[in-house]
Amino acid sequence: MDQRSDKKNSGFTLIEVLIVVAILGILMSIAVPAYSEYIRRAHRAAAQQFLLDVAQRQEQYLLDNRQYATALRTAGAPLGAGELDMTFPADISPYYNNPDFTGVNNAATPPAFLLFMSPKAGKMSGDGNLVINNATQKWRDTNGDNAYTAGTDKPW
Repeated sequence: MDQRSDKKNSGFTLIEVLIVVAILGILMSIAVPAYSEYIRRAHRAAAQQFLLDVAQRQEQYLLDNRQYATALRTAGAPLGAGELDMTFPADISPYYNNPDFTGVNNAATPPAFLLFMSPKAGKMSGDGNLVINNATQKWRDTNGDNAYTAGTDKPW
């Protein structure tokens, strides 16, 4: 006598589960790097916009004071001499260092500035410094010299 039940088997076999896991692994290997690059571009765009704002304020400062500012105002402190009335945004600070004003040359005729922000270690490392100057040239410096080099540096 046949003791088999007429009950249908339900559930997934081990092979079916392994196929689904393999497909998910392939999809994740494509999606995660693409998402990471998207996040990097978003952080870079926020930092670029901030540098554009600083450059615009530098031009206004030049018109008002006949020289460029040499620093940003320190958060919570009164406005000091030679400082722009703006602070470094909290949404950019985890990814980029404060703008470097060492490229300000008020002794030149006409005065000039070169501002750059270097990425912090972590997600943005290897991204290159974001650089802008008074001639409205903007680039991502990949070799660390903060001078535009055609072919290696990337304009933005």
